[in-house]
Amino acid sequence: MLRDDDSYWDEVDEIDLEGFISGLTADKGLPSSGQGRRHRRRAAIIMIKKTIIIGMLMQSSNQKANALQSILGIFLQSAHTPQKVVDTLARIGISISTETINRAIRSLSAESQQNLRALGQSLLASYAYDNFDVDLKSHVPTAEKSNDSLKHLTSGLLFPLVHGITTNDLKCSEELWRRSALNPCVDEAQLPSNKTWRDLLSVHPESSIPGQPTRRDRFNSWVFLSDLCNHGPEYFRRFKGDIAEPEGIDQIPLVKTEITAARAMDVNNSTVSGNIRAVVDLLRQGGIYDPAELAAENLDAPDISQHVILIHGDLGTGERLQAVQLRRSIEATPWDRFQHVVFIPGLFHLKMACADAVWRCFIQPPAAREDETCLIHDIMLLRPKETGIYCSKPGFRRMHQLIGHAGICRRLDCWRVYIKLKRFASLEAYAASEPTLDDLKVMANEVTQTYVANYQLRNMKKRPEKERDLQFENAVLMNRYFLLYEELSYAMNHGDIGRVETCTVHWIPILKAVGKHKYATQMTNFLVNVHFVYPPGLRRAVRYHWLVNPTGQAMKWRAVDWCVELNNLFTKVKNGGKGSNHTVERILLESPLVQAYRNVQAMIQKNFLHTHLSIKHADPNMMKTFRGLITRLETLSPHAISIGRKSQHEIVDLTDKGRELMFKATRGEVEGEDQVESDVGDNLAMGMDDVLVELL
Repeated sequence: MLRDDDSYWDEVDEIDLEGFISGLTADKGLPSSGQGRRHRRRAAIIMIKKTIIIGMLMQSSNQKANALQSILGIFLQSAHTPQKVVDTLARIGISISTETINRAIRSLSAESQQNLRALGQSLLASYAYDNFDVDLKSHVPTAEKSNDSLKHLTSGLLFPLVHGITTNDLKCSEELWRRSALNPCVDEAQLPSNKTWRDLLSVHPESSIPGQPTRRDRFNSWVFLSDLCNHGPEYFRRFKGDIAEPEGIDQIPLVKTEITAARAMDVNNSTVSGNIRAVVDLLRQGGIYDPAELAAENLDAPDISQHVILIHGDLGTGERLQAVQLRRSIEATPWDRFQHVVFIPGLFHLKMACADAVWRCFIQPPAAREDETCLIHDIMLLRPKETGIYCSKPGFRRMHQLIGHAGICRRLDCWRVYIKLKRFASLEAYAASEPTLDDLKVMANEVTQTYVANYQLRNMKKRPEKERDLQFENAVLMNRYFLLYEELSYAMNHGDIGRVETCTVHWIPILKAVGKHKYATQMTNFLVNVHFVYPPGLRRAVRYHWLVNPTGQAMKWRAVDWCVELNNLFTKVKNGGKGSNHTVERILLESPLVQAYRNVQAMIQKNFLHTHLSIKHADPNMMKTFRGLITRLETLSPHAISIGRKSQHEIVDLTDKGRELMFKATRGEVEGEDQVESDVGDNLAMGMDDVLVELL
């Protein structure tokens, strides 16, 4: 769920020097009572001062005894400390000099390449890359440095393949090529059968009993129950700890994923040729070369002619890599054909596309903002100063939070309306009757069946308009799409790859219906390949590495492309030099050291008692804000059927519309605006806040 998106970098491993300071500053034999806390802190500060003095004396007698000074020097570099401050501390003996820091940076950067090669040459590594732009503005443009200050660079990450994956699982390049439609010499009998989106509905089947809730219904009931116990009257809070998590479909085993940053590349991957350069350069950093070079130059590297390599990226990256494979399909060698590339689309970008689909459905059309019960009126209470932004370019962060907050209030209103039908005046009155958790579970199932759009909605829409409540129909459709987004977020955070796949299958027609045809096509083709084309070993490798867990903790799973975006954020904003030292060369040099910088900062904060520094802030108190919106919903009653109530904009069932469009496309009947690709100019273009919202 949205509230479970927590910190990504909190529990990363620290570098080998961590124990140096902590061993010297460890406090022993001090009282453990509350009163002794001040004594322990004072003793620790005194010990820190002793450590600094001893370190200064050791370094003054032997310049090689500079472990403490080296740690502090790298810390000062990572914090962008001015050079005059660093030089002053170096004269005192607390830090190493600026020149020594720069040599250490170059040495660490070179050493990181050895780790990359070791991981890459094991052939059990997946790669991810993405572009990032840096504006290196010059105060005085010259002929050598014109106004072209925007630089297009590419960053990369490497992840080890775990979960029992072996090189034999990836040794299937020839098998895939033999059955590929790109193979000009393919035997048509070898081609896999033509599968469509409908075939994906059979993936992860459930043995549903007639009249019993489906797997999705049970998840929706869990969300309704959780919202009541977390945001409803005080009585229901006692049940929060007793609510069981939804059942898993196919849970990825909980293993911490080590992330290794590659050296950033001076490559613009917005073109097909740029992607070729990026992949070749990234594989070269991993010690993977063209097999023809191995023999010609006698290189010590594995031959990947028979193996495939997993490469993660966004939608644009996937399209360009597929264009490379199409254009080079007539080449003679697997390397030249890019036969070794198996592309995996990023789930974070898919999540952004789903949030954008909600925006296109409920906010973008001007008529969709006319009804009193529409979503824009929720925004007026939740974000009163940002209604104009929501109508134009809200960004992912705003939509992500809106879906969560508005969804909670609307689900509580569903509870209110349902409880009223049970002869209780309000939720507080029902709480006074002291229902049990079992009672709430039964009612949550009934609320889900009543106020979340299902098959009954089709019957409602078939009635004459005077017998319908169009605003109620819009409200239950909104509840369905909000809950589907919640389920996708929960599945990604929980590492339930089976639930991620089933959610994606249901999002595909919605994306198709709102005009995001490329996302619908790419996700359909990817899932068809995974479940009906790839051999079992590769299928497991792809599915179990679609998400990674950088911390090794439950509910801390992250999409690979989100990790790349966070790495980009640190590379171009926090690292890479400042002022006149902020150059492409410096950015490329420091790009592999993102993790080392964070480790040394964590070490200093821990051992020098920077207890006031934290990124674990409490959630904002939304009680008063929610109460205002809940009161308005109670007045307007979007979830209470009022026969004959009209709407300025009837929300269509996007699932049915998307299915119809896909069915027409298979028969070549799509015409007019249905063929227009509207992914260009996405209103949820990514910014810093959009990446960091996953940490909240």
